[in-house]
Amino acid sequence: MSIQNFYYTITSSRSFFIQMVFTLNAIYYVTQADLNALQLILIGTIMEISVLLFEMPTGLYADHFGRKRSLALGTIIIGLAHVIEGSTPEFWAIAFSSAMWGIGWTFISGAEQAWIADELDGTNLETTFLRGSQFSSFARFAGILASMAIAAFWSVQTVIIFAGVMLIALAVWAFIKLPETKFVRVTREKGVSGITHMVNTIKVGLSQIRGKTMLVSIAVVTLLWGLASEGFDRLYGAHFITNFDLSDDESIYWFGAFYAIAFILNIGVLHFVEKNVKGRYADVLLLTNAVLTGTMLIFAWTGHFWLAVAMYWVTSALRNVNYPLMSIITNEQIESKGRATTLSMFGQLDALGQIVGGPLVGLFALYTTIAGGISASAFLILPVLYFFWRIKTKMAQS
Repeated sequence: MSIQNFYYTITSSRSFFIQMVFTLNAIYYVTQADLNALQLILIGTIMEISVLLFEMPTGLYADHFGRKRSLALGTIIIGLAHVIEGSTPEFWAIAFSSAMWGIGWTFISGAEQAWIADELDGTNLETTFLRGSQFSSFARFAGILASMAIAAFWSVQTVIIFAGVMLIALAVWAFIKLPETKFVRVTREKGVSGITHMVNTIKVGLSQIRGKTMLVSIAVVTLLWGLASEGFDRLYGAHFITNFDLSDDESIYWFGAFYAIAFILNIGVLHFVEKNVKGRYADVLLLTNAVLTGTMLIFAWTGHFWLAVAMYWVTSALRNVNYPLMSIITNEQIESKGRATTLSMFGQLDALGQIVGGPLVGLFALYTTIAGGISASAFLILPVLYFFWRIKTKMAQS
Protein backbone atom coordinates (compact mmCIF):
# COMPACT_ATOMS: atom_id res chain seq x y z
CA MET A 1 0.00 0.00 0.00
CA SER A 2 1.39 3.45 -0.91
CA ILE A 3 1.92 6.03 1.80
CA GLN A 4 -0.94 8.12 0.38
CA ASN A 5 -3.27 5.14 0.62
CA PHE A 6 -2.29 4.61 4.26
CA TYR A 7 -3.11 8.29 4.85
CA TYR A 8 -6.46 8.02 3.04
CA THR A 9 -7.32 4.85 4.96
CA ILE A 10 -6.63 6.18 8.45
CA THR A 11 -8.25 9.58 7.88
CA SER A 12 -11.35 8.31 6.09
CA SER A 13 -11.91 5.44 8.55
CA ARG A 14 -11.67 7.81 11.50
CA SER A 15 -14.01 10.23 9.72
CA PHE A 16 -16.51 7.40 9.15
CA PHE A 17 -16.77 6.48 12.83
CA ILE A 18 -16.64 10.03 14.19
CA GLN A 19 -19.35 11.10 11.72
CA MET A 20 -21.58 8.32 13.01
CA VAL A 21 -21.50 10.13 16.34
CA PHE A 22 -21.66 13.68 15.00
CA THR A 23 -24.72 12.91 12.88
CA LEU A 24 -26.79 12.13 15.95
CA ASN A 25 -25.15 13.74 18.97
CA ALA A 26 -27.05 17.03 18.50
CA ILE A 27 -30.25 14.98 18.86
CA TYR A 28 -28.78 13.07 21.80
CA TYR A 29 -27.80 16.26 23.62
CA VAL A 30 -31.17 17.99 23.17
CA THR A 31 -33.70 15.15 23.41
CA GLN A 32 -32.05 12.61 25.74
CA ALA A 33 -29.55 14.62 27.83
CA ASP A 34 -31.86 17.68 27.82
CA LEU A 35 -29.05 20.27 27.53
CA ASN A 36 -29.92 23.96 27.23
CA ALA A 37 -28.21 26.47 24.89
CA LEU A 38 -25.52 27.42 27.40
CA GLN A 39 -24.76 23.78 28.27
CA LEU A 40 -24.46 22.98 24.56
CA ILE A 41 -21.84 25.70 24.25
CA LEU A 42 -20.09 24.72 27.49
CA ILE A 43 -19.41 21.14 26.38
CA GLY A 44 -17.65 22.58 23.36
CA THR A 45 -15.77 25.05 25.55
CA ILE A 46 -14.62 22.26 27.87
CA MET A 47 -13.36 20.36 24.83
CA GLU A 48 -11.44 23.38 23.59
CA ILE A 49 -9.91 24.09 27.01
CA SER A 50 -8.48 20.58 26.97
CA VAL A 51 -7.19 21.23 23.44
CA LEU A 52 -5.56 24.48 24.56
CA LEU A 53 -3.88 22.81 27.55
CA PHE A 54 -2.72 19.67 25.76
CA GLU A 55 -2.01 20.79 22.19
CA MET A 56 1.57 21.81 22.88
CA PRO A 57 2.57 18.86 25.12
CA THR A 58 1.09 16.39 22.64
CA GLY A 59 2.83 18.12 19.74
CA LEU A 60 6.09 17.71 21.62
CA TYR A 61 5.18 14.07 22.31
CA ALA A 62 4.71 13.49 18.57
CA ASP A 63 8.01 15.20 17.70
CA HIS A 64 9.89 13.23 20.35
CA PHE A 65 8.29 9.76 20.34
CA GLY A 66 6.88 9.55 16.81
CA ARG A 67 3.82 10.70 14.90
CA LYS A 68 2.40 7.18 14.44
CA ARG A 69 2.39 6.52 18.18
CA SER A 70 0.71 9.88 18.77
CA LEU A 71 -1.96 9.16 16.14
CA ALA A 72 -2.80 5.78 17.66
CA LEU A 73 -2.96 7.10 21.22
CA GLY A 74 -5.21 9.99 20.22
CA THR A 75 -7.60 7.70 18.36
CA ILE A 76 -7.89 5.39 21.39
CA ILE A 77 -8.71 8.33 23.68
CA ILE A 78 -11.41 9.60 21.30
CA GLY A 79 -12.91 6.10 21.11
CA LEU A 80 -13.07 5.84 24.90
CA ALA A 81 -14.63 9.30 25.08
CA HIS A 82 -17.49 8.23 22.81
CA VAL A 83 -18.06 5.05 24.81
CA ILE A 84 -18.41 7.13 27.99
CA GLU A 85 -20.57 9.75 26.26
CA GLY A 86 -22.98 7.20 24.88
CA SER A 87 -23.23 5.26 28.13
CA THR A 88 -24.57 8.13 30.30
CA PRO A 89 -26.89 10.86 28.90
CA GLU A 90 -26.00 13.35 31.65
CA PHE A 91 -24.29 16.73 31.38
CA TRP A 92 -21.36 15.74 33.61
CA ALA A 93 -20.62 12.58 31.59
CA ILE A 94 -20.87 14.41 28.28
CA ALA A 95 -18.65 17.20 29.61
CA PHE A 96 -16.04 14.69 30.81
CA SER A 97 -16.06 12.85 27.50
CA SER A 98 -15.74 16.18 25.68
CA ALA A 99 -12.58 16.91 27.67
CA MET A 100 -11.25 13.46 26.73
CA TRP A 101 -12.16 14.05 23.07
CA GLY A 102 -10.20 17.29 23.06
CA ILE A 103 -7.14 15.61 24.57
CA GLY A 104 -7.37 12.78 22.06
CA TRP A 105 -7.63 15.17 19.14
CA THR A 106 -4.48 17.04 20.21
CA PHE A 107 -2.50 13.81 19.83
CA ILE A 108 -3.78 13.59 16.23
CA SER A 109 -3.98 17.18 14.96
CA GLY A 110 -0.38 18.22 14.36
CA ALA A 111 1.00 14.67 14.23
CA GLU A 112 -1.09 13.50 11.27
CA GLN A 113 -0.15 16.37 8.97
CA ALA A 114 3.48 16.18 10.10
CA TRP A 115 3.57 12.42 9.48
CA ILE A 116 2.28 12.54 5.90
CA ALA A 117 4.25 15.68 5.02
CA ASP A 118 7.48 14.03 6.17
CA GLU A 119 6.77 10.67 4.52
CA LEU A 120 6.19 12.52 1.23
CA ASP A 121 9.25 14.76 1.79
CA GLY A 122 6.95 17.77 1.50
CA THR A 123 6.02 16.99 -2.13
CA ASN A 124 2.62 16.42 -3.70
CA LEU A 125 0.88 17.76 -0.59
CA GLU A 126 -1.79 19.64 -2.54
CA THR A 127 -3.20 16.53 -4.21
CA THR A 128 -2.80 14.44 -1.04
CA PHE A 129 -4.64 16.84 1.27
CA LEU A 130 -7.42 17.63 -1.22
CA ARG A 131 -7.94 14.01 -2.22
CA GLY A 132 -7.79 12.96 1.42
CA SER A 133 -10.55 15.45 2.19
CA GLN A 134 -12.65 13.99 -0.62
CA PHE A 135 -12.17 10.44 0.67
CA SER A 136 -13.04 11.64 4.17
CA SER A 137 -16.20 13.26 2.84
CA PHE A 138 -17.21 9.99 1.16
CA ALA A 139 -16.52 8.21 4.46
CA ARG A 140 -18.60 10.72 6.40
CA PHE A 141 -21.44 10.22 3.93
CA ALA A 142 -21.26 6.47 4.55
CA GLY A 143 -21.08 7.13 8.29
CA ILE A 144 -24.31 9.11 8.09
CA LEU A 145 -26.14 6.21 6.45
CA ALA A 146 -24.68 3.72 8.94
CA SER A 147 -25.66 5.86 11.94
CA MET A 148 -29.22 6.26 10.68
CA ALA A 149 -29.57 2.52 10.08
CA ILE A 150 -28.24 1.55 13.52
CA ALA A 151 -30.31 4.24 15.27
CA ALA A 152 -33.46 3.12 13.48
CA PHE A 153 -33.00 -0.51 14.58
CA TRP A 154 -31.53 0.14 18.04
CA SER A 155 -30.92 3.64 19.44
CA VAL A 156 -28.83 6.80 19.20
CA GLN A 157 -26.84 5.68 22.24
CA THR A 158 -25.99 2.39 20.52
CA VAL A 159 -24.54 4.31 17.57
CA ILE A 160 -22.29 6.40 19.80
CA ILE A 161 -20.97 3.43 21.78
CA PHE A 162 -20.42 1.30 18.66
CA ALA A 163 -18.45 4.09 16.96
CA GLY A 164 -16.29 4.48 20.07
CA VAL A 165 -15.42 0.78 20.14
CA MET A 166 -14.53 0.80 16.44
CA LEU A 167 -12.24 3.82 16.89
CA ILE A 168 -10.31 1.88 19.52
CA ALA A 169 -9.93 -1.01 17.04
CA LEU A 170 -8.76 1.46 14.35
CA ALA A 171 -6.10 2.82 16.71
CA VAL A 172 -4.68 -0.66 17.24
CA TRP A 173 -4.53 -1.22 13.47
CA ALA A 174 -2.81 2.15 12.92
CA PHE A 175 -0.17 1.43 15.54
CA ILE A 176 0.66 -1.93 13.96
CA LYS A 177 0.41 -1.08 10.26
CA LEU A 178 1.25 2.59 9.60
CA PRO A 179 4.79 3.07 8.22
CA GLU A 180 7.01 5.79 9.67
CA THR A 181 10.33 6.03 7.82
CA LYS A 182 11.14 9.75 7.59
CA PHE A 183 10.60 10.79 11.20
CA VAL A 184 13.26 13.20 12.54
CA ARG A 185 13.22 12.99 16.32
CA VAL A 186 13.52 16.20 18.31
CA THR A 187 16.02 15.01 20.91
CA ARG A 188 16.85 16.47 24.28
CA GLU A 189 20.43 17.53 24.85
CA LYS A 190 22.33 15.89 27.67
CA GLY A 191 21.90 17.77 30.94
CA VAL A 192 18.87 19.74 29.68
CA SER A 193 15.72 19.37 31.79
CA GLY A 194 12.40 18.32 30.31
CA ILE A 195 10.90 21.77 30.88
CA THR A 196 13.88 23.51 29.28
CA HIS A 197 13.68 21.11 26.33
CA MET A 198 9.98 21.90 25.90
CA VAL A 199 10.64 25.66 26.05
CA ASN A 200 13.45 25.36 23.48
CA THR A 201 11.25 23.34 21.13
CA ILE A 202 8.47 25.91 21.45
CA LYS A 203 10.98 28.65 20.63
CA VAL A 204 11.89 26.79 17.44
CA GLY A 205 8.22 26.71 16.46
CA LEU A 206 7.72 30.37 17.29
CA SER A 207 10.82 31.31 15.31
CA GLN A 208 9.23 29.78 12.22
CA ILE A 209 6.14 31.94 12.63
CA ARG A 210 7.69 35.21 13.86
CA GLY A 211 8.54 37.64 11.11
CA LYS A 212 6.77 35.71 8.35
CA THR A 213 3.78 37.70 7.13
CA MET A 214 1.91 34.69 5.78
CA LEU A 215 2.31 32.56 8.91
CA VAL A 216 1.32 35.46 11.15
CA SER A 217 -1.77 36.03 9.00
CA ILE A 218 -2.56 32.30 9.11
CA ALA A 219 -2.23 32.40 12.91
CA VAL A 220 -4.71 35.30 13.16
CA VAL A 221 -7.14 33.57 10.77
CA THR A 222 -6.94 30.40 12.86
CA LEU A 223 -7.79 32.38 16.00
CA LEU A 224 -10.72 34.12 14.29
CA TRP A 225 -12.07 30.87 12.88
CA GLY A 226 -12.02 29.50 16.41
CA LEU A 227 -13.95 32.51 17.69
CA ALA A 228 -16.58 32.08 14.99
CA SER A 229 -16.99 28.31 14.75
CA GLU A 230 -18.07 27.12 18.18
CA GLY A 231 -21.41 28.93 18.24
CA PHE A 232 -22.54 27.52 14.89
CA ASP A 233 -21.30 24.01 15.66
CA ARG A 234 -23.23 23.81 18.93
CA LEU A 235 -26.39 25.74 18.04
CA TYR A 236 -27.41 24.65 14.55
CA GLY A 237 -28.99 21.41 15.83
CA ALA A 238 -30.99 23.18 18.52
CA HIS A 239 -32.03 25.74 15.90
CA PHE A 240 -33.55 23.04 13.69
CA ILE A 241 -35.16 21.09 16.54
CA THR A 242 -36.65 24.01 18.49
CA ASN A 243 -37.39 26.58 15.81
CA PHE A 244 -38.78 24.16 13.23
CA ASP A 245 -40.40 21.71 15.69
CA LEU A 246 -38.72 18.50 14.54
CA SER A 247 -39.76 15.42 16.54
CA ASP A 248 -37.25 12.87 17.88
CA ASP A 249 -37.99 10.35 15.13
CA GLU A 250 -37.99 12.98 12.40
CA SER A 251 -34.69 14.40 13.65
CA ILE A 252 -32.78 11.17 13.01
CA TYR A 253 -33.68 11.18 9.33
CA TRP A 254 -33.49 14.94 8.83
CA PHE A 255 -30.07 15.24 10.42
CA GLY A 256 -28.87 12.35 8.31
CA ALA A 257 -30.10 14.16 5.21
CA PHE A 258 -28.54 17.45 6.35
CA TYR A 259 -25.12 15.86 6.69
CA ALA A 260 -25.38 13.66 3.62
CA ILE A 261 -26.15 16.44 1.16
CA ALA A 262 -23.58 18.74 2.79
CA PHE A 263 -20.83 16.16 2.23
CA ILE A 264 -21.88 15.49 -1.35
CA LEU A 265 -21.63 19.23 -1.99
CA ASN A 266 -18.27 19.34 -0.23
CA ILE A 267 -16.90 16.53 -2.38
CA GLY A 268 -17.99 18.42 -5.50
CA VAL A 269 -16.46 21.70 -4.32
CA LEU A 270 -13.14 20.04 -3.38
CA HIS A 271 -13.01 18.25 -6.74
CA PHE A 272 -13.59 21.54 -8.54
CA VAL A 273 -10.89 23.27 -6.49
CA GLU A 274 -8.39 20.45 -7.13
CA LYS A 275 -8.96 20.54 -10.90
CA ASN A 276 -9.43 24.26 -11.56
CA VAL A 277 -7.78 26.53 -8.98
CA LYS A 278 -4.35 24.99 -8.40
CA GLY A 279 -2.14 27.40 -6.46
CA ARG A 280 -4.84 30.08 -6.03
CA TYR A 281 -6.07 28.83 -2.67
CA ALA A 282 -6.00 32.23 -0.96
CA ASP A 283 -8.46 33.52 -3.60
CA VAL A 284 -10.79 30.60 -2.91
CA LEU A 285 -10.59 31.08 0.86
CA LEU A 286 -11.35 34.79 0.53
CA LEU A 287 -14.44 34.06 -1.56
CA THR A 288 -15.76 31.14 0.50
CA ASN A 289 -15.50 33.01 3.79
CA ALA A 290 -17.28 36.04 2.34
CA VAL A 291 -20.13 33.79 1.20
CA LEU A 292 -20.13 31.98 4.58
CA THR A 293 -21.02 35.15 6.43
CA GLY A 294 -24.14 35.64 4.32
CA THR A 295 -25.32 32.02 4.36
CA MET A 296 -25.00 31.79 8.15
CA LEU A 297 -27.07 34.95 8.65
CA ILE A 298 -29.81 33.72 6.31
CA PHE A 299 -29.78 30.33 8.07
CA ALA A 300 -30.22 32.04 11.42
CA TRP A 301 -33.15 34.28 10.54
CA THR A 302 -35.20 32.70 7.78
CA GLY A 303 -38.55 31.32 8.81
CA HIS A 304 -38.70 29.01 5.79
CA PHE A 305 -37.55 25.49 6.58
CA TRP A 306 -36.22 24.60 3.13
CA LEU A 307 -34.29 27.86 2.82
CA ALA A 308 -32.70 27.16 6.22
CA VAL A 309 -31.80 23.66 5.04
CA ALA A 310 -30.25 25.04 1.84
CA MET A 311 -28.22 27.61 3.77
CA TYR A 312 -27.02 24.94 6.19
CA TRP A 313 -25.88 22.79 3.26
CA VAL A 314 -23.95 25.64 1.63
CA THR A 315 -22.43 26.74 4.95
CA SER A 316 -21.28 23.23 5.85
CA ALA A 317 -19.86 22.51 2.39
CA LEU A 318 -17.86 25.73 2.34
CA ARG A 319 -16.57 25.38 5.91
CA ASN A 320 -15.20 21.92 5.04
CA VAL A 321 -13.17 23.51 2.23
CA ASN A 322 -11.35 25.86 4.62
CA TYR A 323 -9.16 23.39 6.47
CA PRO A 324 -7.55 21.34 3.65
CA LEU A 325 -6.71 24.52 1.74
CA MET A 326 -5.27 26.14 4.85
CA SER A 327 -3.29 22.95 5.55
CA ILE A 328 -1.67 23.19 2.12
CA ILE A 329 -0.67 26.84 2.60
CA THR A 330 0.57 26.26 6.16
CA ASN A 331 2.64 23.12 5.51
CA GLU A 332 4.35 24.76 2.55
CA GLN A 333 5.61 27.50 4.88
CA ILE A 334 7.14 25.46 7.74
CA GLU A 335 10.16 23.18 8.08
CA SER A 336 10.11 19.45 8.83
CA LYS A 337 11.96 19.43 12.16
CA GLY A 338 9.49 20.32 14.89
CA ARG A 339 6.64 20.48 12.35
CA ALA A 340 4.12 18.84 14.69
CA THR A 341 4.89 21.33 17.46
CA THR A 342 4.51 24.30 15.12
CA LEU A 343 1.22 22.94 13.77
CA SER A 344 0.09 22.38 17.35
CA MET A 345 0.56 26.09 18.00
CA PHE A 346 -2.03 26.78 15.33
CA GLY A 347 -4.28 24.20 16.99
CA GLN A 348 -3.90 26.07 20.27
CA LEU A 349 -4.93 29.32 18.62
CA ASP A 350 -8.05 27.66 17.24
CA ALA A 351 -8.83 26.25 20.69
CA LEU A 352 -8.26 29.63 22.35
CA GLY A 353 -10.65 31.25 19.90
CA GLN A 354 -13.32 28.65 20.60
CA ILE A 355 -12.84 28.95 24.36
CA VAL A 356 -13.35 32.71 24.21
CA GLY A 357 -15.96 32.81 21.45
CA GLY A 358 -18.05 29.82 22.53
CA PRO A 359 -19.26 31.07 25.94
CA LEU A 360 -19.82 34.59 24.60
CA VAL A 361 -22.01 33.27 21.80
CA GLY A 362 -23.72 30.84 24.20
CA LEU A 363 -24.59 33.58 26.70
CA PHE A 364 -25.79 35.82 23.87
CA ALA A 365 -28.03 33.00 22.60
CA LEU A 366 -29.30 32.23 26.12
CA TYR A 367 -30.36 35.82 26.76
CA THR A 368 -31.56 36.59 23.22
CA THR A 369 -32.32 33.74 20.81
CA ILE A 370 -30.51 30.83 19.20
CA ALA A 371 -30.70 32.75 15.91
CA GLY A 372 -28.97 35.66 17.61
CA GLY A 373 -26.14 33.39 18.73
CA ILE A 374 -25.64 32.01 15.21
CA SER A 375 -25.62 35.58 13.86
CA ALA A 376 -22.90 36.54 16.30
CA SER A 377 -20.81 33.66 14.96
CA ALA A 378 -21.34 34.91 11.40
CA PHE A 379 -20.13 38.42 12.23
CA LEU A 380 -16.98 37.00 13.84
CA ILE A 381 -15.93 35.67 10.42
CA LEU A 382 -15.80 39.13 8.83
CA PRO A 383 -12.26 40.10 10.00
CA VAL A 384 -10.93 36.92 8.37
CA LEU A 385 -11.49 38.47 4.94
CA TYR A 386 -8.81 41.12 5.49
CA PHE A 387 -6.19 38.56 6.45
CA PHE A 388 -6.97 36.35 3.46
CA TRP A 389 -6.48 39.44 1.31
CA ARG A 390 -3.04 39.84 2.94
CA ILE A 391 -2.17 36.19 2.31
CA LYS A 392 -3.34 36.51 -1.30
CA THR A 393 -1.19 39.60 -1.81
CA LYS A 394 1.89 37.96 -0.28
CA MET A 395 1.48 34.81 -2.40
CA ALA A 396 1.16 36.95 -5.55
CA GLN A 397 4.45 38.69 -4.72
CA SER A 398 6.40 35.48 -4.09
